[in-house]
Amino acid sequence: MDKLMQKPVKDFMKKDVVSVKKGENIKNVFKVMDKHGILGLPVVSEDKGVIGVVTETDLLAHFTTLETPLAISILGSLIYVDPQKWSDNLKDQCAELVEDVMSPKVYTIIEDQTLQEAIELMAKKEVSRLPVVNKKGELVGIISRKDIVHQLAKQKIV
Repeated sequence: MDKLMQKPVKDFMKKDVVSVKKGENIKNVFKVMDKHGILGLPVVSEDKGVIGVVTETDLLAHFTTLETPLAISILGSLIYVDPQKWSDNLKDQCAELVEDVMSPKVYTIIEDQTLQEAIELMAKKEVSRLPVVNKKGELVGIISRKDIVHQLAKQKIV
């Protein structure tokens, strides 16, 4: 087991990582997550640096109920609004891009770091996945708790 835990993350990561670029429309992010059956994506800059992570929690929070006024006072007159339309329009206007809903605080791991270090970082930071970067800081893969459990089971360690 110790030998396995000292292997580099690059031996366990998914290399065909699905990510989205800064500036991506959140409606497209939903489609990407659904298409690939994943609940979180790294958000990358043009130079492939990881600038955030967007999860299903971030996206669903965008669609929580906003407190909507029943009427707006303009020039002494009351204009009554449809609460649902008001809420829908406001949400559409406020967060159109992935960077509006992503978590900018992202923890990454370098591909040469060990599986043990990945497990410890995930536990300490309470995250389910870690984008894997090379020494230049470019996204090269991703490793999740699910991947680790799968690998440990496959090795008949647990």
